[in-house]
Amino acid sequence: IRAQKPNLVFFPAAHQPILYRGKVVTTIQDLTTARFRNPAKNWLAFTIKRWVYKFVVRRVARKSSRLITPSEFVKEDIARFARINSRKITVTHEAADPITEQPVAIPELENKEYIMYVGRPQAHKNLGRLIDAFAVLRQTHPNLRLVLAGKKDALYKKHARYAQAKGIKNIIFTGFVSEGELRWLYEHTRAYVFPSLSEGFGLPGLEAMAHGAPVVSSNATCLPEVYQDAAVYFDPHSTDDIAKKIETMLTDSKTRTQCIQRGRKLAASYSWKAMAQQTLAVFDEVLSR
Repeated sequence: IRAQKPNLVFFPAAHQPILYRGKVVTTIQDLTTARFRNPAKNWLAFTIKRWVYKFVVRRVARKSSRLITPSEFVKEDIARFARINSRKITVTHEAADPITEQPVAIPELENKEYIMYVGRPQAHKNLGRLIDAFAVLRQTHPNLRLVLAGKKDALYKKHARYAQAKGIKNIIFTGFVSEGELRWLYEHTRAYVFPSLSEGFGLPGLEAMAHGAPVVSSNATCLPEVYQDAAVYFDPHSTDDIAKKIETMLTDSKTRTQCIQRGRKLAASYSWKAMAQQTLAVFDEVLSR
């Protein structure tokens, strides 16, 4: 990098040469890696990796000219973690553009009632409690299905074994879905459920809102900040509360309609163009010093 003699270097993540001394702007999405262990990884290897990650993030946060985060929650979290002044950090919200591909129906779900989650199955995504909450819901909604969409990796297979061992039926692991299939899922679901314990922004829920899916979300970390009054919130540590709030979305037509309307409006209010303009403003500010 030094050989290029740049006026400024932008790093979209904390992974960077920590000895570089030029002007640097760094985006840090969240501190999830520092807080949650990945059970799919070797314990010792992951512990060492996490220690290194914490060291690098603190050093990068302190040496960067400015930091960018996707939410106010992450801004304050990093300020505490790295012990830096939060005024050094600028928030640039992300956005969710509607899927442009035509919807493609999934035959086994046509004319079926289902709730859904799409995304990664890592431990902090809290899918185990979602599966348990679904078991509670099936007592009053025996025909309801839970759709878990995402590549069938080792962790998804672990969740499938967990559900099978507990005798919980009507869970559909779709595997990878195309953009058209994902759009169809959003447009026909009774609720998009986001049980995560930690997020930097929560883009999947916003994408669901853009397609008219009513969102039932965890109240953890940044999610209430991002989803505002366009979602119904639950305690992600309580299986009963997760089930209760999904039940509200399934049975309370007024709440459902409000969330759909507010969700579409909210999703449209976030803009990648605005994010780009805010990012350029940070660059200009650093270069003017």
